[in-house]
Amino acid sequence: MIDLLPVGSPATGDDFIDRERETAFILSTIEKDHVMLVAPRRFGKTSIMLNIEKRLQSRQHPCVFLEVENVASPGEFITDLVTALIECEGASHKTRIFSALGKVFARVQENIDEIETPAFRAKLRSHLRAELADDWYEKAKKIDEIIGEITGPVCVILDEFPVAIQNMEDDDARKFLHWFRRLRQVSPRVRFIVGGSVSIDHVVYNVGGIAVINDFRRVNIGGFEEDVALSVIEHVFRGEGWEYSPEIGRAVLDSVGDPYIPYFIMILLSGLKEEVDISGGVPSPALVERVYNRRILGSEGRHYFEHYSRRLRILYSEQEAKAARAILGKVSVAESLPMSIAYDIFRRNYGSGDEDAFRGLLAQLNHDFYVTSEIPGELKFYSKMLRDWWRIYYASVE
Repeated sequence: MIDLLPVGSPATGDDFIDRERETAFILSTIEKDHVMLVAPRRFGKTSIMLNIEKRLQSRQHPCVFLEVENVASPGEFITDLVTALIECEGASHKTRIFSALGKVFARVQENIDEIETPAFRAKLRSHLRAELADDWYEKAKKIDEIIGEITGPVCVILDEFPVAIQNMEDDDARKFLHWFRRLRQVSPRVRFIVGGSVSIDHVVYNVGGIAVINDFRRVNIGGFEEDVALSVIEHVFRGEGWEYSPEIGRAVLDSVGDPYIPYFIMILLSGLKEEVDISGGVPSPALVERVYNRRILGSEGRHYFEHYSRRLRILYSEQEAKAARAILGKVSVAESLPMSIAYDIFRRNYGSGDEDAFRGLLAQLNHDFYVTSEIPGELKFYSKMLRDWWRIYYASVE
């Protein structure tokens, strides 16, 4: 018996299923463009990023992966970026970068022969952070020159990039976004891949405007195709020693709904495993339905979705969050909601009839994959499973 695929953790190695089309497209795109991965939380962006890193490294193509969720200032970001480029295994430019740093920053004067030691790397990070703590913007111009002189192709992958921007003070974030765009322009041999679980459009709109990221090629990461989703389910069933049938595969997909979000598939299969382990039953379409309604949508499964409610308080203004909850509550009990009704709900809860604010809120909800407007003039939940959960816990919000 094998373990279920990870719930909430990036899928790597043998657990990384499909995504060949997306991966191949990204690898082809970074030959000429920077890439921005666009997808909701738990759609597998980090898994794809890690797979790209592995693919590039296997080709002897220098690549660094940085998870920047805890970065809170431009100086920290630049420090992480520069030290990662120096540490990039097999990169012939590392000594050149270090030597250039030594000429720019007074504290970076260690012996180049120590560059491979952990103690050296820790000291370098400490010195760079200290140098960049004050007046980082002027010193960042020197970093432009250093990174711009990299002659070999290098790929830099930045996970949770929008969160790093959110963590910065508004003035720093604004300057940082403009600096980062300039860095991309003066570094023709460096390609950036960025992504995160927060809508970058929402974040950037408030501090720099969309123009600072319009040079990225956007790549949408959707759910699994139906045949791939079914193969994932069958893979798990075979690994658990359960008998698989097309009927039970269909039952799982009907519960999750299209798009077939990898994370939602795995929490349902995880709930099924818990039920089988406890009750000793045999997986069946009826058991899938019972697990979905009781374990996943019940109180014990609430933690799987609570983030979607909590992020409204974190990422939206108080007025926006109140109006968003009211709209989503109404959409969750309807197959689709006419835009005119959504506007009436907005007006009552937002405190004004500002049409620009209404359109802006809908754009945010769309960017964050709460809702979609596939039918012009109509709103519906992007995910069936999220809609079912929202209907149970938040339908009476207004």
